[in-house]
Amino acid sequence: MQRVVVLSIASLLAGSCAGPASSLAAGLCRVGETTYFSCPIARHKTISLCGSLPAVQYRYGKPDKLELAFPDDASQSAQQLGYAHYTRYQTERSEVGFSRGAVDYAVFDYTEDGHRSAGVRVTTADGTDHEVPCDGPVEGRLDALGKSLRCDADNALNGGDCP
Repeated sequence: MQRVVVLSIASLLAGSCAGPASSLAAGLCRVGETTYFSCPIARHKTISLCGSLPAVQYRYGKPDKLELAFPDDASQSAQQLGYAHYTRYQTERSEVGFSRGAVDYAVFDYTEDGHRSAGVRVTTADGTDHEVPCDGPVEGRLDALGKSLRCDADNALNGGDCP
């Protein structure tokens, strides 16, 4: 049963993306791009947020085979990716989210009492959440995207309040 769950999470994360990435810097980011977030996950795959502001793209897969890149045109990221942030004493939580078809994705980076947890949460149309945690060091910080992406008013981290 565990194997079926892992395969279904992988299929939710995957999409189609043509061709291998060339000249990689960190994670799935290319030389000349900024790595806003990147970490390895299970099955020798990586999740990354890469680009040069204002063009940012979510990437999932392996360096030689991207399985999902969103948005297709990174210059559309300011409209298609949403940012949420929450902070209080010894707690900071940031998320970058988007929807693709009937599936919602949220790249998260949380620090609480000095402990960092990060990864991607995938929510299917029926409301089922699958959390895919980072399985190694996390590079970059999502908060660097806060002023460049649209504020996600629907995300609870923002408390329904966007400037």
